[in-house]
Amino acid sequence: MSYTYEWTEESSRASFEELGDRVIDATRRWLRSGRRQRLQHDLYTVDGVELSLPQIDALEVVSARDIRMHELAERLHIDPSTATRTTAPLVDLGLVEREPDPTNRRYVIVRCTTTGRKAAARIATDRRRLMRDVLHPMAPERRLLFAELLEEYLDLMDAYRAPGGP
Repeated sequence: MSYTYEWTEESSRASFEELGDRVIDATRRWLRSGRRQRLQHDLYTVDGVELSLPQIDALEVVSARDIRMHELAERLHIDPSTATRTTAPLVDLGLVEREPDPTNRRYVIVRCTTTGRKAAARIATDRRRLMRDVLHPMAPERRLLFAELLEEYLDLMDAYRAPGGP
């Protein structure tokens, strides 16, 4: 199935209302999906505790390398105090450790434990398997197009500045 369209400037302008509503409706459907919520629960539960998406993000960053808390906050685009609150449950679960930086005690280093590395690896493997299973019916070139369009959309949203906004 091919999705090729011929657009005039007028038809492009006229399509924004419908297309915008379709994107919004699809996003809402995805966010509210009970199936998505169950899958997320299954993917992100560690030792009986479902980790939040920010906690998963933090675990993935820390599993790649030891990092100072303020650097983790920068990577996650959050306030340092939020990074501390985000990692606290990970510490409680034994997935990460926090300790003063021996080279400069004003900083805190966050490092992944062996248990945390295993949990992060399992989550990454299971998430890739899920994506492979869900997208398998889609033609390979459509999968690539889907990824490219989603990345482009997110880049545009990141770059967007609302009139009168920051």
